[in-house]
Amino acid sequence: MASRRPKQSGRSSKGAVKSVDQLLIEAMDHEANGRLRQALEIGKEIVRRKPEWSHGHYAVGSALCGLGELYESDIALRKSISRNPNLAGVYARHGEVLNRLGHTEEAVDAVNKAAQLAPNEPKVLVVKALVLWLGGQAQAAYDFLDEQINLGMDDHNLRSIRGAVAGQIGKLDEGISELEELVRESDKEPNKDLFYRSALLMHLSKLYDKAQRYDDAFRVAEQAGKLRNTGYVPERLTATCQDRIRVWTKDVIEKLPRSRIDSPKPVFIVGMPRSGTSLIEQIIASHPLAFGGGELIETFRAARILSEPTELQPDRMDIVTQMKRASLDRSARKILQGMERTAGKEIQRITDKLPNNYEHIGMLGLLFPGAKVIHSKRDPLDNSVSCFLLDFVGDHNHGYSYNLEHMAHQYQIYEQYMAHWKEVSPIEILDVQYEDLVAKPEEGARRIIDFIGLEWDDQCAKSHETKRAVSTLSSDQVRKPMYTSSIGRWKNYEKHISILIDALGTND
Repeated sequence: MASRRPKQSGRSSKGAVKSVDQLLIEAMDHEANGRLRQALEIGKEIVRRKPEWSHGHYAVGSALCGLGELYESDIALRKSISRNPNLAGVYARHGEVLNRLGHTEEAVDAVNKAAQLAPNEPKVLVVKALVLWLGGQAQAAYDFLDEQINLGMDDHNLRSIRGAVAGQIGKLDEGISELEELVRESDKEPNKDLFYRSALLMHLSKLYDKAQRYDDAFRVAEQAGKLRNTGYVPERLTATCQDRIRVWTKDVIEKLPRSRIDSPKPVFIVGMPRSGTSLIEQIIASHPLAFGGGELIETFRAARILSEPTELQPDRMDIVTQMKRASLDRSARKILQGMERTAGKEIQRITDKLPNNYEHIGMLGLLFPGAKVIHSKRDPLDNSVSCFLLDFVGDHNHGYSYNLEHMAHQYQIYEQYMAHWKEVSPIEILDVQYEDLVAKPEEGARRIIDFIGLEWDDQCAKSHETKRAVSTLSSDQVRKPMYTSSIGRWKNYEKHISILIDALGTND
């Protein structure tokens, strides 16, 4: 029987050529349902057909943003704006990208323009509030949300963010009351918009924890996690880890080619989320010759493309041992050029703090032989509880964190990876223990700066004063002087976390 040919994105099932308007609708549908690669390919087809149409470049830029390819997204969205400077949604998406790239002032300008063009569009206003909040302007975000809601903008997303921000700026009781009211409203339609309901409960969990209502915090976090469809399959991840360890031996690595892009600029900060990676990046980014790149996806994706099995080539050993220097050069050059375009060529160190780069440290050493890796470590129970009580946004983004058994499993997988890479990879790895860093901040900061090969700058000891966008969920912590109050946090939840204690033990 003849195999079916895949349907081309530019044609309907009957073979008729689709209009660019039809393609745009398809691209937006794919993106809304998480099919980002399909959305990107359709967006590219629209641009090919109608290069002067703003919407096509927006479709490309928006899909790239969702995929985490921020450098390319920035370029596409600028092209969209240059073709039509009056589309609020484009400015809103660009503001998100700019914020994640660390360009705080530009990001605020973009979302201000978006809100000016669409003052009654809640989705646009939500993006503005988030950019202000993550950019270190929590009070401004609260004031903006409060103004919009008092003017009659009755939108549950605006209200939930106002509640979350209120808890950060000293209005804890107000924030809890707001979120509890939204939960009661959600109770009336418990099967509608499960993701929103889950996110709402996670916001509330964070405020309950801050209010030392630990039983309530755990209860609502557990409820929220049960609403997520994460697709986390422990057996599959164990098999992948074991297969990588099987292939990436010391002998194999020694025989592999290295890229000729041996720049010392890239600094990879790895570890479990909530282990202190953002704090380490903030210390480095406080140096005048360094730039905090945030959680970049380009190196992680290149590592997967170059070294992971496919249907056509299912044997990992074949793929890894047949790697070509030219391919490594191409990928490394593109990644570094993107970093430099954002940070500026005069910058001498650029961080990538995507935590789960720990899966691919072997590839990091091949792509960037001159790079350094900083491994952020934290007490396993404190680390795991912190993950469980925080919403990482999206069912599949750190999906293990919504289930204690999965959380324990992922932590053990991470430990296996790091133990292996330290034995076999030639790339330099510095362990930074979170508890030691917050106990002796300047000593720890000096050790980090020395490791990456920069001269000491006193600003690195006052990293909380550094003004920069932090687009991860640690944005509020890095703007405070280092504190030790989160050490031993797990004890507040001891009666709820026997699964974690049995799997990971305690340091007591």
